[in-house]
Amino acid sequence: MRRVWFLLAMIVVIGAAPAVHAQEYNKWMFNIGGGVGFPLSNLSNFVNNGANVSVGGGYNFAHNFGVDTEFLWQNLPVNSQTLQLLQTPGASARQYAWTFNPIFRLPVHGKLGAYAIGGIGWYHRSGETTTPGVGVICDPYWSWWYGCTLGSVNIVTGSKSANAFGENIGGGITYRLGESNAKIYAEVRYHHAGYNRVSTNILPLTFGVRW
Repeated sequence: MRRVWFLLAMIVVIGAAPAVHAQEYNKWMFNIGGGVGFPLSNLSNFVNNGANVSVGGGYNFAHNFGVDTEFLWQNLPVNSQTLQLLQTPGASARQYAWTFNPIFRLPVHGKLGAYAIGGIGWYHRSGETTTPGVGVICDPYWSWWYGCTLGSVNIVTGSKSANAFGENIGGGITYRLGESNAKIYAEVRYHHAGYNRVSTNILPLTFGVRW
């Protein structure tokens, strides 16, 4: 993890360098995106690739430097080998993260841009095992007309969750849309959260819009 902390420090140092004040920039920034996350290290023995969604916003201190806070939801689909190990017909897991990240932007050519981003945050991982069964279904809409009914449901047979502090580091490329401040982006970022036993090491590939 020393390399991760070193890269985070470099982002802050570079971002604190004098900015080009001749160009105007928005004080506030926002982003929304989604994609797929690739589990790394020991985590890849237990889960498959899964979808992710991220939403964030922050403040630009200069044209090329700002700090954002971001919420990340990462699905962690449990693989078949782990299902056999748990002796359960079904299981699901996911991770939530709330991070604080300095971001350093660099113009590349024309409407193309690039950025480096990284920071620290709070990570929450949860999961449960399930088995098919019959239970009472009280759908908010249908129960208004027909009342509760019996039907097929997934019964939770066990659950577990944990919290941890972690860090992330990565970068992306952007393409400005017309003359607006909106940009589409593609980003790769490494996330690490040091839970007991199995840490979460995952590499989300995210596509979205920044403005």
